[in-house]
Amino acid sequence: MTRQAKDKNDDFETREAPLRKSLKERTERSIALRSKDREFHGLEREFRYHQEQMIVDFSKSKDVKHPRDVGNVREKILRKFLTTSGFLPKRYAVSSSSIRVASPTGHLSNEIDIALYDAEDSLSLMNREDIFEVLPIESVYGVIQVKSRLNREEIRNGLANLASFKRLDRQIGDQGGNILGAPKERRGFGILFAYDSDLKWQEIYQEIENFAQLHPQTEWANAICILNRGSFFHGSNTISSALNSHIEAIKELKIHGMPDRQGAALYDFYDVLLTLLRSTTIYPAEWRQYYQLPLTAGKYSYSFYMMHFSEMGRCEKHGDYARKIEPEKLEKVINWCQTTTPINWIKAHNIAYSQPEDEAAYARQPMDVHIYNPDNLPLSEILVQDDTLNGQKIKSLAYDWIISNNMNIWIPYHYTISELIVSICPKCLADIMKKAGHGAQPKKIRTSRKGGAGNTQTVTKEASPRRASTKT
Repeated sequence: MTRQAKDKNDDFETREAPLRKSLKERTERSIALRSKDREFHGLEREFRYHQEQMIVDFSKSKDVKHPRDVGNVREKILRKFLTTSGFLPKRYAVSSSSIRVASPTGHLSNEIDIALYDAEDSLSLMNREDIFEVLPIESVYGVIQVKSRLNREEIRNGLANLASFKRLDRQIGDQGGNILGAPKERRGFGILFAYDSDLKWQEIYQEIENFAQLHPQTEWANAICILNRGSFFHGSNTISSALNSHIEAIKELKIHGMPDRQGAALYDFYDVLLTLLRSTTIYPAEWRQYYQLPLTAGKYSYSFYMMHFSEMGRCEKHGDYARKIEPEKLEKVINWCQTTTPINWIKAHNIAYSQPEDEAAYARQPMDVHIYNPDNLPLSEILVQDDTLNGQKIKSLAYDWIISNNMNIWIPYHYTISELIVSICPKCLADIMKKAGHGAQPKKIRTSRKGGAGNTQTVTKEASPRRASTKT
């Protein structure tokens, strides 16, 4: 922080303290007078009572020493308010424990403190003794990450956890309209909630802005609420908003702060929460999509066409291992395939086996595939290989078949091996790297695996990732 920025920060804190004290005292006296005449005169007093009690409960929690227990207590305080105050409509369920949220793409959120989801039509994908639960993204309105006292690291961690939820793909259902008649929000929301902060007001601004500069707008928090300080929102020079559609339309970011000068921070949090709940669309999860989730590689997901038969490799030395594709390798394959014209899968086989054209067969089985072939090699050289069956020489299929980014993709073993697109036995690879590091001549690795068409193949690899050959 520059000297000028520090002075500005200190000036704000100096001005804010007496102003906050004065306005809070005047509000308390006004509420006390109204309470003499009427039993109920609005939500203002009720929320102040709850806010004061939550701050007292938070202060008591400081006696707890173990970090995990402290976290459980701070979540319990907010969860109790949400579930017992009566302010939250019963249609919105509050998770009873920390949860993770899953998407049909196979991606999972980080561990989330509190989730708000459909109380009537949601389902639990995984539950372990009410300690750990997984919910489907379709049924979750939004999530809250709870922190005791915000410092720079806690802001970053909290915003990152919310981003892991907000980046999950959720299918687009019937949008309908919200209470204001505007379209429903398609993406779930995320709120960072804390009881206090060690940082000055401008320092909180800066941390939120720093995170926003490193992440897409779809991953920004909808609100940052600090119980005894105030709230922060993303916006522009003219407006600020907690709605995803508004946040994602921001051209030039400006962080807006709302200092709590009258003891209304809890109500402001509630106001934002209920607005987001009523503006967010959810719908019943399709359980069939969660039966067997695809594998993930960074932002992408993928499935082997033969699933279990292709996901598992067999090392002659170390046994079974999971065959995986690293994010950068999968992205390379996808980017290349998107530039090419797909081909009918039966036609591709006919070319590889030097069979005549059969337009009728292509029409009967019209599925198209993208063949990863950056070297533009003949299909007869990369889609089939020499093999033996019962002592007879045959041509067997020689490619991995994956489904990713709405494409059927064939990756010939030629590229699988030469570019190490699909992983080999991790223990053998570790041995290779270790021996290469010590200058020793590494041994060859022999691994067996199922190919895209179900054939078993043995792969021989040298130490260098650039040198590999197939051996039957």
